[in-house]
Amino acid sequence: MKKYLLFVCLLGISQISLAQNTLDGMVKLVPEQEVGRQSDFINAEKERILQHWDKAIPLYKNFLRENPDNDAAWFGMARCEFAKKNFDTALENINKAVAIAPSNQWYRVLQADIYDQLGRTKDAAAVFAELTKMYPQTREFYEKQAYYAVLSGDPQGGLKALDQLEKVIGVTEETCMKKHVIYLGMSDNKRAAGELQRLADTYPNRLEYRHRLAKFYAETGDKTAARKVYEDILRRNPNDREAQLALLDRKANSSETAYLESLIPIFSDPSAPIDPKIQQIAPYLSKLTPSDPNAPAMIRLAEALEKAHPNDPKTYSVSGGVFYQLGRSNEALEKYRQCLRLNPNVFGAWENTMTILDEQKNYDELLKTAEQAMDAFPNQPKGYLFYGVAATEKGRYDDAVGQLEQALIMAGNSPLRLDILDQLGVALTRKKDYPAAAKRFEQALAKGGEQHVGVLEHYGDLLALQNDKKGAQTYWQKAYDLSKNPALLEKLK
Repeated sequence: MKKYLLFVCLLGISQISLAQNTLDGMVKLVPEQEVGRQSDFINAEKERILQHWDKAIPLYKNFLRENPDNDAAWFGMARCEFAKKNFDTALENINKAVAIAPSNQWYRVLQADIYDQLGRTKDAAAVFAELTKMYPQTREFYEKQAYYAVLSGDPQGGLKALDQLEKVIGVTEETCMKKHVIYLGMSDNKRAAGELQRLADTYPNRLEYRHRLAKFYAETGDKTAARKVYEDILRRNPNDREAQLALLDRKANSSETAYLESLIPIFSDPSAPIDPKIQQIAPYLSKLTPSDPNAPAMIRLAEALEKAHPNDPKTYSVSGGVFYQLGRSNEALEKYRQCLRLNPNVFGAWENTMTILDEQKNYDELLKTAEQAMDAFPNQPKGYLFYGVAATEKGRYDDAVGQLEQALIMAGNSPLRLDILDQLGVALTRKKDYPAAAKRFEQALAKGGEQHVGVLEHYGDLLALQNDKKGAQTYWQKAYDLSKNPALLEKLK
């Protein structure tokens, strides 16, 4: 095919009968018909650049009628169809460009992108496999091949691509972690750990890689292997606080309290990371009670965390948990407030704060806090539920019902649905809309409400208001049988 080198400014193509141009390196006079054909291509490119797809496509077609072997025009038209999401047509066009110029990497990349949009991930992987052979030094092509291979259900193909990449660039954190994730997807924890080990061995001075390996062993239940890695870390750095903390064991003849007291020096060290500290005391926090002999040690550990990590919101979440478990709600509440001041994007802190305010019947603050939680987490139904509780207690029944209805939509079939239906029933009962309230309680009873103390008690309340004393007694009794709540005995009398 003859190659024409035409230098024309895209903005301002003049209408001429004969144009001076170069042909095979020599100045030539090009006929007007040829100039017109070239103008179609140039104008098509201009319209494509301006994203005028519908204007560009006819110009490309006009040009291709006379120049069907022009790969650049097929490529340009494919890009327009791709932008219009006409992926089947785009594929036809790019395949013609690839057939003319199979080694053009940009054509092949677009071809793979189209396969991706069509869900043909296996074909996309094959395209990048060919590109790695044509351009063996281009890292991205191996990565894309691996990605699409795994996506198409061929994890071994993905691993093979990453192995080939490592032959080009060597072992890196990125390649090891990608292979680690692939092995996890294959449920092959041994080889997944092997990739972390290989990374740690390749970079022996990067102890964070050994920590990553130790944590993986711990998370997968291989405590012996985790311990060996932490011991190896301490041989390399005897002052590594995280490894020291991980290797601290409660001695057989020591009490839990003595063990917790032994943690205080490390908890007080700001250079020791906070997450391993929290992991050490989590089992003791979950079972903490006001009469627990471990309570003083747990308070001291919480205080040590606050001094060592005063700007970490997790610190105050732990402190709040300790005080809440000990029944010291006011102190817990202040810790959760501090957590939220440092980071309002922790929904657990919002939830705990609202729970305490609800228990304290502090509905003014609960209403305000729930509203803030809804703003911070608009997709969390629990914020709407607590708002409904507070609004009901403040006599704002329509407001409560509106937010609770929204919560019901978000909750789906989760266990929270029963709590929301119960509160809707309460709000509607207070509003004296008894038929609507009954409907909500009956919906709850049909979906497990027979085991929900609130639903049973509040449905009994509704029946009592409607002078159905026998029905009320029945549901109050069911609620008492589940909860043994003395307040229900008063209703039964």
